[in-house]
Amino acid sequence: MTTYLEDLVEGLRIQSERRVVTAADIDAFVEISGDRNPLHTDDDHAREAGFAGRIAHGLLVVSVESGLSSGADDWAIGTYLEETRRFVEPVLPGDEIHSVSEVTEVRRSRSKPDRGVVTLRVETRNQRDELVLEGTDVIMVGARGGA
Repeated sequence: MTTYLEDLVEGLRIQSERRVVTAADIDAFVEISGDRNPLHTDDDHAREAGFAGRIAHGLLVVSVESGLSSGADDWAIGTYLEETRRFVEPVLPGDEIHSVSEVTEVRRSRSKPDRGVVTLRVETRNQRDELVLEGTDVIMVGARGGA
């Protein structure tokens, strides 16, 4: 069922699926991104820097979190306009992450009345319920029949 702008209200909470971030995910992201920083590739180096071992790239975690947010996949249009994140805690291989998004603003576009803009506050947590990412998404959503 398609979700339209009129179906979204402030305070609506959407919980994502859960997913374990693996060492293989980190290795693949190293190859895709070219980011070979030893914090992501070398357990000993990461430990010397104060971590429990190598850590996932922040942008890998953002990518996984974005993909897990399937609760908005049925939104009409559903196009990102803006995404901001603050990296709070590291994600280690084996950590299971999920996110909860809360609608904080819904407004119809003045210039394009057949759509609107929805703002969400996003928190991503690990299996210990520790906050690892937080931020805001701004998404364009289609409206029923315009204004």
